[in-house]
Parts: sequence; C-alpha cells; structure tokens
Amino acid sequence: WGSGTFVAPAMHVDQPLSRLSSFTDDMLARGLQPGARVVSRSHGASSPEESMTLGLSPGEPVSRLQRLRLASGTPMAIEHAVVPAKFLPDPHLVEGSLYAALAARGHVPLRALQRLHAVVLHDDQAELLAVPRGSPALYIERRSFLEGGAAVEFTASYYRGDAYDFVAELSLRLPGT
Repeated sequence: WGSGTFVAPAMHVDQPLSRLSSFTDDMLARGLQPGARVVSRSHGASSPEESMTLGLSPGEPVSRLQRLRLASGTPMAIEHAVVPAKFLPDPHLVEGSLYAALAARGHVPLRALQRLHAVVLHDDQAELLAVPRGSPALYIERRSFLEGGAAVEFTASYYRGDAYDFVAELSLRLPGT
C-alpha cells in the first residue's frame, strides 16, 4: 500500500460532542502540547460556496487558513478554516488557536453546528497525517456563530481515524418534560 515512514499515534483522544472548544484547549485539557503547521494562508473574495455557508454577500472578503494540527508533535488533523474578514482581517493574525485570535478581537464563538462522517484519506492527506494511503478518517464540518447569530467560522477538518473518538452524551426527553 503506502510508502515512507508512518507514525503510530502514541495517544488516543476522546472528544466530547456536547461542548464547543478549540483544538488547542482540547489538547491542553489532556496534558498534550497543541501545535500547528501552516499549510497555506490566504485572504480574498469569498467563493459562492463560502458566501452561502457563512451568510455573506457574494465576493465578501474572507481569511483562509489551512493547518496540520499536532498533539505533542503527532499529526492529528488537517483543518481548513474560513473566517469573514470583518472578524479576522488577516490570516497571519492566527498564531496558535483560531478561537483565541477571534476572542482577542471580541468575536467569541458561542455555539456551533457540526456534522461528521467517515471518509478515506487521499494520498496527500494521508502523507500530511503520517498514516498509510487509504486510511480512515473522520471528516468534520463546523460552522460557529457569535452571540447575535452571525456565522464567524466555517472549518472543514480531517481527523485521524486511528487516534480520535468522538463521544456524545445522550439523554431521553419524556413527553411533557
């Protein structure tokens, strides 16, 4: 199958789906050192898909940031974030956590909609994550919103299937409660 060197994850991360948090906060809470390697940064007019997803006027400016997210040096996820430029005027303002950069500008995401499903990694994605070609991953789309309801972020991520479990707490609501 694949060629090259592959890193077996030294950790397995359980991620609750019941609270909104950043990758950085999640790793710190587990005693792991969060990190990121920037793959690309850009600033420009939003695409039609980005405009629709973020509720923007056609061509409204956005900042884009694609990063490889690391946990104590181990590649864990590929993130591609798009943020309206009115909230993040320059993608170079993000040094660590995207949410910290947004909060520093007074734009704290308070809620999010998240969708996830299983995928098979393409060769370039597998190489970035240091896993064999064709490895499974969890693809996650997240739209985060400010208190007033404005979309502040859209992030599409590929999380290593061999190192991440997402956990949801469920409760039964009885009629009338």
